Amino acid sequence: MPEMKKFLLMAGLAAVACAFLFRPSALRAQGATGEYPNLSSAEARELLGKRSGDPDFVLLDVRTRKEFDAERIAGAVMVDYTSPSFRADMARLDRSKSYLVYCRTGNRTNGAVKVMRELGFPNVSVLPGGITKWKEAGFPTAR
Repeated sequence: MPEMKKFLLMAGLAAVACAFLFRPSALRAQGATGEYPNLSSAEARELLGKRSGDPDFVLLDVRTRKEFDAERIAGAVMVDYTSPSFRADMARLDRSKSYLVYCRTGNRTNGAVKVMRELGFPNVSVLPGGITKWKEAGFPTAR
């Protein structure tokens, strides 16, 4: 009998571990894993239209100053992902605001949102293809 209890305990622990490690993709798609939502360029443009002038919304460009000055999505503010002070700069941002984050193609955005998650930012959306996909969709940029 003690062997059966031991077996059931181990099986139960294994089931719980599997439930956490191998969650269904449907749960991930719903954000159940703490992932931030990815927006298409069209969805991002719609969000920007709805939140235009909203002081609790920030369009965050994580490219370099040179890239930002050359071209950006109108209304964006910049925090350079490659800067040594990036994490400290991000820590100074208001966590109560909502953010839409982009870079050129999405690589730096991935690193930036990882830092945002670690710092406890709850309201973040991602433009995965960055300004490149934005322009491919025919949407305007600013200088």
